[in-house]
Amino acid sequence: MLRLALVGKNISHSKSQEMYEGLLGEKVDYRLLDYSCEEDIIPLNDIFLEVQGLSITSPYKKHFLNSVKMSPEIERLGAINCIYKKDKSFYATNTDYLAVKKILSDKYNSKDIVLLGSGVMASITKNVLSELKLPFTQYSRSTHGDLNQVNLSGSNKLIINSCSRSFVFKNKLDPDSIFWDYNYSYDPHIEYFCNLDIEYVDGLEMLRLQAKYALKFWEILE
Repeated sequence: MLRLALVGKNISHSKSQEMYEGLLGEKVDYRLLDYSCEEDIIPLNDIFLEVQGLSITSPYKKHFLNSVKMSPEIERLGAINCIYKKDKSFYATNTDYLAVKKILSDKYNSKDIVLLGSGVMASITKNVLSELKLPFTQYSRSTHGDLNQVNLSGSNKLIINSCSRSFVFKNKLDPDSIFWDYNYSYDPHIEYFCNLDIEYVDGLEMLRLQAKYALKFWEILE
């Protein structure tokens, strides 16, 4: 049986195992390595005694940067979320970056883009938007305060929410707007947008694509 693991904090809600099993059509031994502080995270050599592939989620996407090899493209991001061991060396990529780039390229490159947040996912998204030469406006709670008070009116808008689950969106949007939530299965947003005539894109779409990229990186899928 394929053995995988996820390193993160407060990750009991993870749906990654479900995604991998759906893509592979078989059961996966999936381990949640939930650490309350960075100092408790065990070394990669110890983790890979038990697993064949490792994913990393917030807030630890920078933790293993000095322990892995990666392409210049990924190194520029300053964050990784997928590690593979091969020939006694560890290699890393960032499937967040790959998934965001794919979705923006294929679906949203003609939108008036607004990015909410200033964390790691916001930084990755800014890199992608710059690479694709897509203009955008960014708002963050640290700079602009309550994001539900920011004026987001206007037609043909794509609102990308990279904020954590501590933020609940309750702002007003025009009917032709799209709200792309990086959080998945987040009930407050699902309920809010269910009552509005606004397209809501759950983070599950991106999670499935991330899982596919991870399986390819681990050389499990072609």
